[in-house]
Amino acid sequence: MQRLEEQNVSDFENSIVVPAYTLNQISDNLNDNDSATRENISNVIQDYARNNSDITDIQIVDRNGIIVGTKDVDKSSLIGTKTMKNQIKQSISNGKKITQIYYDKGTGSSYESVSPVSSPDNSSIVGAVYVRASMESVYTGINNIIVIFLTASLVAGLLGAVIAIFISRAITRPIDEMKQQAVRMAEGDYSGQVRVYSPDELGQLAMAVNDLSVKVEEATENSESERRRLDSVLTQMSDGVIATNRLGNITVINEMAQEFLNKDEEEADGKSLVEVLGIDDKITFDELLENPDPMVIETSDGPDEDYDENDDNSLILNADFSLIQRNSGFISGMVCVLHDVTEQQKIDSERRQFVSNVSHELRTPLTSISSYIDALNNGAWKDQKLAPQFLNVTAEETDRMIRMIKDLLSLSRMDQGRSKLDKELVNFNEFFSYILDRFDMMLKKEKADAKEDDTKVVKNYRIKRIFTNKDLWVELDTDKMTQVLDNIMNNAIKYSPDGGVITCRLLETNKHIIISISDEGLGIPRKDIKKVFERFYRVDKARSRKQGGTGLGLSISKEIVEQHKGRIWVNSAEGKGSTFYISLPFDPNETGGEWDEI
Repeated sequence: MQRLEEQNVSDFENSIVVPAYTLNQISDNLNDNDSATRENISNVIQDYARNNSDITDIQIVDRNGIIVGTKDVDKSSLIGTKTMKNQIKQSISNGKKITQIYYDKGTGSSYESVSPVSSPDNSSIVGAVYVRASMESVYTGINNIIVIFLTASLVAGLLGAVIAIFISRAITRPIDEMKQQAVRMAEGDYSGQVRVYSPDELGQLAMAVNDLSVKVEEATENSESERRRLDSVLTQMSDGVIATNRLGNITVINEMAQEFLNKDEEEADGKSLVEVLGIDDKITFDELLENPDPMVIETSDGPDEDYDENDDNSLILNADFSLIQRNSGFISGMVCVLHDVTEQQKIDSERRQFVSNVSHELRTPLTSISSYIDALNNGAWKDQKLAPQFLNVTAEETDRMIRMIKDLLSLSRMDQGRSKLDKELVNFNEFFSYILDRFDMMLKKEKADAKEDDTKVVKNYRIKRIFTNKDLWVELDTDKMTQVLDNIMNNAIKYSPDGGVITCRLLETNKHIIISISDEGLGIPRKDIKKVFERFYRVDKARSRKQGGTGLGLSISKEIVEQHKGRIWVNSAEGKGSTFYISLPFDPNETGGEWDEI
């Protein structure tokens, strides 16, 4: 617009420039002092002004500043007067053209030009030509052009904005859909697809997002499947698994490890591994990272309790440690696998104890036999009174060793599963009564023998029977079950006081029969109740050996009862006697023929 204005002003200036021939006429007239000649100047000016309608005023001034001619006749009174315009005087004095543009409220924008007039020989300045022209037409044209330009710009801007909106929507719509799809993918929803509007770069990007969505969904499903598989493996594992971060704080612990350590997941999560394992007083996690060797950990019910191998709730755990390392060698955590070796340790302990007990049990009679044989070899056989006693003791110890070895062989066959049951359907009421009748007969026989031999001592006892009236038919091996009941009855008789009562009960429960045999003996200490069914275990070792026991009777009884899918246990209190219970399965609807007594 500035260039347009400059161009129009320049053109306007060129349009009102006084032609050279007009200046020559004016110069000739000003150089001639004749009054008639000067009058001719006005005619020259009017001819010039007639060709340009924008010129509003023209004045011809001589070298002395006197106005000698004007454009308008109405201003003829100015002719002969001295000009008051400084720019005219200045142009005459310095011989230079002076132009200016100014604005007046009444007339608007005007253009003034003062051109010096030289003499015909160009030797001096003989006057000047003052021209004033209105520039309203110029600025009106410029303003019209500005309005047209602004209007065109506004229309172009509006059209451009509309086009930009359509273009931007065409660009932003697929981008917004891709953004929404990315947000859904971040929230775990991979079901949506981005619409492809065109095969351009945005369309290719949309197809890439759809492909990425499918691949991320597949990767997530695979990851989730692997996680579920890992959770299932960890849950079903018989070993405990614990994983930590690089600081040693627990991040993963499976159910078996929680059970081993008696801690739930909330208690263990975020806690130190060495603290949860209870080895923080022995080793730090940093030391464990440097030396991840396996170790044995013993647990108990409470934090202040010492491990007891006879405590059923105590565990012996073998802990294996493995570092979690990246390809760069950076250690990001540790995995601890806990193996329950309690049973193995118990079996090893029982095996060592069994070997020790067998050695001890056999050494005692062998030492006794060896001593008596040495005494006989040294001449005691000549003593008719001592020799029979020594031989009798030797025979008794030999019989005890034979019984012990037979019992051990029976237990060995049971352990190896080579001992088979020869079951038959038996009326247990009559079967139990038959066994108790034998003990009554034995007591009568011993009393009869004691009457004939005053030196023989007989322990008096009475068997009290409490049986259900209903016939209980049970499928069992009569020989082996007779051995069980004989063992328990013999123990009850041995440990009952003279004249004591042995109470035998036979009851029925839901699909089980319960046999109980109670004595009035010294009872079993509380700490020994769980051990009475162990091999070679005796509450009173001296008394048991004196009475010829091998320490294997209850162990054999337990094995036989368990072979019959039953259970045996004991309740006792010191000084109040003991009660042994046997539970055997049976069918309440089963009936059979009468039991044949053999």
